[in-house]
Amino acid sequence: MTRLMLAVLLVLGLAACGQAPPPAPMARPAPSAPAGGFGATEQAFVQLEIATDDQAVRMLDEGARRASSTRLRNYARALASSRRGELTELHGLLNAAGVRYENLHAGHDMPGMPTNAELIDLSTTSDVDTTLVALVRAHLTESATVARSAAQAVTHPATRALATRMATARTTSLTELSTLN
Repeated sequence: MTRLMLAVLLVLGLAACGQAPPPAPMARPAPSAPAGGFGATEQAFVQLEIATDDQAVRMLDEGARRASSTRLRNYARALASSRRGELTELHGLLNAAGVRYENLHAGHDMPGMPTNAELIDLSTTSDVDTTLVALVRAHLTESATVARSAAQAVTHPATRALATRMATARTTSLTELSTLN
């Protein structure tokens, strides 16, 4: 049931992109794996999170440069550092499984993943703090939902552990964000 929930979330995420998946060549999903293996569910989660974290790092770096609040700049800087660490772990999971990363979500408009248009707006708006807080809240909220679902659905131990840590970190970060406004 939980694998079905993650699959539904991933399909809905793609549908929310407003675009069909890119034409070939596409990354080949890892074959279904026995319990504890790195299979298609694990790969889908990791690839989605890499795409989301890549955009989040861009957003957070911009926020760290432009926010008027020192606390918000420091928060964005620390969160960007955390996302970079996650990206290293996520890419490590794919590498260990022999799966090449390909961004299947480039240009998509998905909940929680800052779009290029939103990043441009963040870089030009005079109200950086409000815009940044809204984008970060959307990112953390959606990413926490996906990470919680993955923590229940995946069976690969390292992927499950990372998803669990990600879900907890996002909840903590959301609580901290609420103290900044």
